[in-house]
Amino acid sequence: MPPNTPALRLAYNANGLRSVDLPTAVRTLADAGYDGIELSLNAQHVDPWSFAEREADALRAVLEETGLVACSLATGDPHLLSPLPFEPALVDPDPAERARRLDLLRRGVRIGVRAGVPLVVFSTGSRHPAVDAAQADAWLDEGVAALLETLERELDAVGAPRGSTVLGVEPEPGFHCQTNAEVAALIARTGSQDLWLSQDLGHTNVVEEDYLGSLERHLPLTRHLQVEDIAGRVHAHLVPGDGDVDFAAVGRALAGYEGWLSVELYDHDAVHAEAAARAREHLLRHLPGLRAPAGGADQGRRVLDLDAGRGATAHR
Repeated sequence: MPPNTPALRLAYNANGLRSVDLPTAVRTLADAGYDGIELSLNAQHVDPWSFAEREADALRAVLEETGLVACSLATGDPHLLSPLPFEPALVDPDPAERARRLDLLRRGVRIGVRAGVPLVVFSTGSRHPAVDAAQADAWLDEGVAALLETLERELDAVGAPRGSTVLGVEPEPGFHCQTNAEVAALIARTGSQDLWLSQDLGHTNVVEEDYLGSLERHLPLTRHLQVEDIAGRVHAHLVPGDGDVDFAAVGRALAGYEGWLSVELYDHDAVHAEAAARAREHLLRHLPGLRAPAGGADQGRRVLDLDAGRGATAHR
């Protein structure tokens, strides 16, 4: 790690600032003291059907102006393809519907590579009751393989080295992969150095009995960690400090982790300035790794330890 670079750096997911345009969101977060922004695939900021080189150039310009880093691109907007949230899924029983989701994610990968974003994050979606887990795994593996092929082609097209953009899978309550261990098993099946776990602290708290143990156990596979507070293990994102997540214990569990933390408060847009400020203040108070000066070069590439992923699956 370069000198004076903090072990942890703090970003904010742009889906919590949809009432403002993307340049304004970048400047707002820079003024609030954040190190980065997690871009969100949605009609307001990064429209998958219209985002092109002109928009990428404008994004690069405002990032350079502010010094903020676009640390990831989240592709999980619930209504990009359907009025039903997160439908269709990568594990939909209808191949045409799976293809629709795959097309959207391929667009996200292309945008991420062309915009120079190091991580593109997606989730599996929900498994229909009539579909068994093994069949869903087969469809998921097929879709992920196609995305990894897309990633390689896009990197080659722009002359970027392997690893400059990678993919991350985020567990989500109620989805086919809803635990860190289930994503770790997917990573182990692919054997790919370009596929990582993108943890969400709140999701882990909701679905896993030992959320701190799971957080720490899966850090070797983790490229990114979304954070929010949770009360009573109900899946509703709260400003850190407003729920019952033990952030001091989280800070201890993150010792040695050198990745990004991204605050995700998608339902706090109306009060985004206050939410961003309070979240940062609470996290700075409880996560010692954030107390170093902000800024610095992007993190070095970590070696993916598939053995750690396979060991984690024993806790499923």
